[in-house]
Amino acid sequence: MLAITIFEDTTQIVVGKKIKNKLEIKSLISYKSIYEAYINKDVNSLTMYFDEIVSLTKCKTDIYFILPDAVFNINYFYYPTNSEKQKDIDKFLQTNNIDTDKYYYSLPFNLKSAAFSWKTVYSIEKTYIDTLLQASKNVNLLIKSIEPLSFCAIRYKNTFEQEAYIFEIYKHSANIIMYSPIAGLFKMNLAKEYILDNLKNQNSQILLSDALLQANAVAKNKFKAITGNADIHILSTKENISKLTFASTDENARIYKMRPNSNLTIKKYNQTEIDTYYIGIGSLLQELEAARLKYVKINSANIIPEKVKESTKLIELEQNIKKASKIAMLIFTFIIGVQSVFLYYLSTITIPEQLQSDFDYANKQIITLKKEDSIIQSLKKQTEPIQPILSDILANKPDNNTLGFTKLSINNSQDDKNNDWIKIDLVANEPMKIQEFSSNLNSDRFKNIMLTKIDNTVDGINSAEISILKVIKNTPKKNKNIKKEKDE
Repeated sequence: MLAITIFEDTTQIVVGKKIKNKLEIKSLISYKSIYEAYINKDVNSLTMYFDEIVSLTKCKTDIYFILPDAVFNINYFYYPTNSEKQKDIDKFLQTNNIDTDKYYYSLPFNLKSAAFSWKTVYSIEKTYIDTLLQASKNVNLLIKSIEPLSFCAIRYKNTFEQEAYIFEIYKHSANIIMYSPIAGLFKMNLAKEYILDNLKNQNSQILLSDALLQANAVAKNKFKAITGNADIHILSTKENISKLTFASTDENARIYKMRPNSNLTIKKYNQTEIDTYYIGIGSLLQELEAARLKYVKINSANIIPEKVKESTKLIELEQNIKKASKIAMLIFTFIIGVQSVFLYYLSTITIPEQLQSDFDYANKQIITLKKEDSIIQSLKKQTEPIQPILSDILANKPDNNTLGFTKLSINNSQDDKNNDWIKIDLVANEPMKIQEFSSNLNSDRFKNIMLTKIDNTVDGINSAEISILKVIKNTPKKNKNIKKEKDE
């Protein structure tokens, strides 16, 4: 597993391995910036960089890319249904001006409700993703995931139950990502005065505090119930990240302090080193069991198109089959060798007459036992379980105040040629209840339903008989006379 995080000033590489439900960190590598090549959609330069990364890590499969939030549109929208049908999701995206011909998207957060929900939408121009896919294909990289940076930050934090503000301050861009566990994610782009070069020439503390005030106002308007006391993540260039502080001591106290993630196994790195690479680690953590909240459904933020995901799965399957085949061939070769030696040894042994006689007798007994077992298994197959049949019948029965059974019989023999399967005697206060029950029973299991009798009895009570015939699938026999007719 290899995570590649594209920052403006550097590229971080994390090599990990999943062991049971833990992530073991193997390597942490700082690589030169590939941001310019990525932003400019330079396939040739990206191909060269990826080739170098493969040489450096010796890894070509299970690649996880993490992209800066600046290239994404991030918002959450009202979803008037809980349907997961693609046609309903397409309509939802169109309503919110997300053109699926031009953009790839992911829906990682879904706030549940009885009749509607709120969905977070990450969307990105297809060209940004297609460039990565093409460059990766050129060096045979098997990409498993492409995620936005902010989602990886929240995942590493190991709790989706707390609000968070993610400040991303770089040379070319600045924005704030707001996260609410009762709604989702929302991005607010900051003005040019907040990019790094401009912050150096002004009072950055006051500017950042003002930006936080703006974020609070937008968040409270957007999310309604957000408290405004969220953790603050600051992401910037390595040399400037410690210099970005706020005017208020309370605000500085809320800056997210990295803490050990219980899902990690760390052998050769200290916590400070792990903290530096937490975005890439956050992406690899998606392979572990996902967080669960009662009121929010959390999905993957993986933006890769479905056809690429399916292709990746097929390639992985092919690779696993090849590995399994190699192992199987080695085992087979070993077994053949052992058998050859064993057979040679047996060929040198003379079997006593009594032992041969006992062996022949045992073989006869085995044949007899196999016949008996075959009869037993045949008898078992002749009987269809009653419980599922009865459950289906009762599931369609109205309450006892309107319709009741006086007799129910089931002939569950699968080989019954009379088709006499189920008979139900019942009474109801209205004839329509009998017709309704008969109609409701109609299903793949109960196809031949007949209302054989219905009578009016005293006191307005109606009695009826329902017969259900079993469908017997007859295998058509070949007509031996066909060939003769043809010959004639």
